[in-house]
Amino acid sequence: MTFPGIEHDPTAPQVNPDLLAVEELRKAREAEYSVWVAVQNIPWGTVLAATPGMAVPVSTVERLKWDQLGYVVKRTSTAGREVLERTGTATTEERERWAAEDKAAAAKAREREAAEKEKTAAADKSTTSRATTTTKEGAR
Repeated sequence: MTFPGIEHDPTAPQVNPDLLAVEELRKAREAEYSVWVAVQNIPWGTVLAATPGMAVPVSTVERLKWDQLGYVVKRTSTAGREVLERTGTATTEERERWAAEDKAAAAKAREREAAEKEKTAAADKSTTSRATTTTKEGAR
C-alpha cells in the first residue's frame, strides 16, 4: 500500500508503470482464456481456429455462440475435465483441484458404503432376532 506523498520520497521503492501495465494485461488475458475449452476441431474457413483441449477466448464464444453449437465447454465442467485430461492440457492448479475433489469423493463413498453395511447388518440382526422369537413361541 502506498501512502499520500510517497511519490515524493526518493528512498521509497518506485512502482514501474510498465510492469504494472504488463501485469494488468496478463490478468486480463488469463480471465479471457480461463473459462472455455474446445471439445472438437473448430474450423474457421480453411483453417482450424482451435483443436480439442485448446483454451478459447470468452469474447469469441459469446460473439459466435460456440457454446450453443457444442464446440466448447467450460473448463470446470465434467466434459471440460475429460477433454483436458485426454489432451494433457490441464493446468497444475486444475490437476491439484481434481485430485482433492477425487479424494473427497472417495472418502464420501467409503462413508456411504460403511453406513450401508452397518444398516444391512442391523437389519439382518433384527430379522434373525424376530425369527428366533417366532420359533420359541411356536414351540410352546
